[in-house]
Amino acid sequence: MPGRIVLCADDFGLSESISRAILDLAQRGRLSAISCMTGTPHWHEHGKWLSEIKDKVDIGLHLTLADDRPITVMRHLAPDGKLPGIGSMILKAYGGKLDLAEIETEARAQLDAFTAVTGFAPAHIDGHLHTHILPGIRDVVVRLAASVTPSPWVRNVYDTPSAIVRRGIAVPKTLLIAGLGHSLATGNLKNRINDSFSGIYAFSTERRNYGALFGRFMRARGGTHLIQCHPGGLPDSTDPIGENRAAEYKFLGGTAFPEYLAREEIALTRFDAGRFAEAHE
Repeated sequence: MPGRIVLCADDFGLSESISRAILDLAQRGRLSAISCMTGTPHWHEHGKWLSEIKDKVDIGLHLTLADDRPITVMRHLAPDGKLPGIGSMILKAYGGKLDLAEIETEARAQLDAFTAVTGFAPAHIDGHLHTHILPGIRDVVVRLAASVTPSPWVRNVYDTPSAIVRRGIAVPKTLLIAGLGHSLATGNLKNRINDSFSGIYAFSTERRNYGALFGRFMRARGGTHLIQCHPGGLPDSTDPIGENRAAEYKFLGGTAFPEYLAREEIALTRFDAGRFAEAHE
């Protein structure tokens, strides 16, 4: 039997270059899921483009709770109208200094913005910079997911240390993120989370080798294996990972990617399709 992966492109809605690149890949069957940022100035326009591919890929919510502007007024977390960086969010979360009611109001506003533009519920929920796994916030996300019908998947960023070491990509960074995500992975969402996860790499040093990295992302995968990616078009000087996005888009949109999938007998799958296939093997 062929292997199966959910390949999810993050940050749809962040810029036109990014959204157009993701839309192009989805139309050509090079992705199986998309995660959307609904608090950006572009969302109302870009979200409508998704009607072209809504039957081809899973479309979900990319909760944005760091390094951007919130939809709602957040007097405690974003008094100047800008959310803190991820480092500050981690410290606040583990120090019990987050106003979780404020965060839940913002998360629900982002969910409402998703459904208002698309006309349907998100197939999955995850977090920009993985904020959805932080203490307190993960409980907000679980409640948010429970309020959605049909029930969405929630991104699990945990994987075993042995799998992470076997892939050998940005091991310290990946182990840290996996450790932060362990509590969510062992919670009560086991039937609606992916079994294994990869796609993290060192943006600053590995951007030119994305094709080689992708094969390593495939190692030690579980039943429903999720690979995150961040494709984009022409690099934007204001985007710190713009060159990485362009390299990912070039590989995923080129001939080497489908050739690799065919050679390794790998199929891109949507979340529920992958779980259905596992149950019938």
